[in-house]
Amino acid sequence: MTAEVITELKKAFSWGFTDEEASLFCKIAPRTLYDYCSKNPEFAELKELLKKSPNLKAKINWVSKIQASDYQASKEWLERKSRDEFSLKQEIEQKGEMTLIHKNISKEEAEAMSEYERNERRKEIINWSNK
Repeated sequence: MTAEVITELKKAFSWGFTDEEASLFCKIAPRTLYDYCSKNPEFAELKELLKKSPNLKAKINWVSKIQASDYQASKEWLERKSRDEFSLKQEIEQKGEMTLIHKNISKEEAEAMSEYERNERRKEIINWSNK
């Protein structure tokens, strides 16, 4: 692995590329990257850290907007980070099993319902493909 390829890999990982995407970007086989990482654990660790770079940049941008008194950015931050107090969605946690209760239907009725649902899906696919 050349120094140039390693530099390009670092760039690709800092853009958030997956291992496969970075390999393609650098015109190397993914196996070459995996072999290099297994022989160079420091690089493997750096690679995983670099992949987080876009998230760090996005977070810095978001906080910069908040510091500039951007109301929308502040509101969105609170909705995501202080969900209990500011979330627009109500989350309900279900514990245990859920059992669906069906009225008793015959085997023939169940088969007819399944056939109807299959036909409806076919119609949707046909309509979608004709668009």
